Amino acid sequence: MPDALTYMHERQRAMLWALLSTRALLRKARRAGTRPDFGRVNRLMAYVERFAEKRYQPNEERYLFEPLNARTPGLARTLRRLERDHLAMAGYGIRLRTTLGYWQQGDARAPALAMAVVDDYVRHCQRHVAAERSELMPLARATLTDREWAAAEQAFANVRDPVAPQASGAARAKALAELPA
Repeated sequence: MPDALTYMHERQRAMLWALLSTRALLRKARRAGTRPDFGRVNRLMAYVERFAEKRYQPNEERYLFEPLNARTPGLARTLRRLERDHLAMAGYGIRLRTTLGYWQQGDARAPALAMAVVDDYVRHCQRHVAAERSELMPLARATLTDREWAAAEQAFANVRDPVAPQASGAARAKALAELPA
C-alpha cells in the first residue's frame, strides 16, 4: 500500500475515534442525567475540525480526487459525492457545536438533539470512510503514477497530527489532551 494510503487510513481511524469518543461521552452523560465533560468534547470536536476538515480533506481532494478525475472521467460522480460528504461534515460539526452550546446553557431538549446529531454525524463519516476505502482507494492504487503518490504522501506527511498515528484509544486521548487549544 502506498504510504499516502497508510496516512489516509490513520487519519480516518483518528477522526472516527474522535467522533465515537464524543458520542460515548454524550451518551453516558445523557443516560446519567448529568452534563458531559464539555472541555473534552470541545477538544475532540476541535480536533476533527482542525485536522480532518481543514487539512486532510483538502489534501485528499487535491492529491487524490483531482488526478483521478482527470484520468477516470467515469468516476466524476463518485468524486463529487465524496466532496459533498466533506462539506456535509462541516455542517454536522456546526450543528453539533450549536446543540452542545444549548446543552451547556441548560436547554432540556439539547441532550436528545445532541445525541441525534452526533449519531447522524458518526453514521455519515462511517459511510464516507467505507466509500473511500471500497471505491476510491482501489482505483487510486491502479491509476495514480509514482509521482502523484509521492505528492500525496508529502502533503499528508506535512500535516503534523500527533493523534492519528497513535495505536490505542488511551494514547490518542493523551495526545489530544496535549494539543494546544
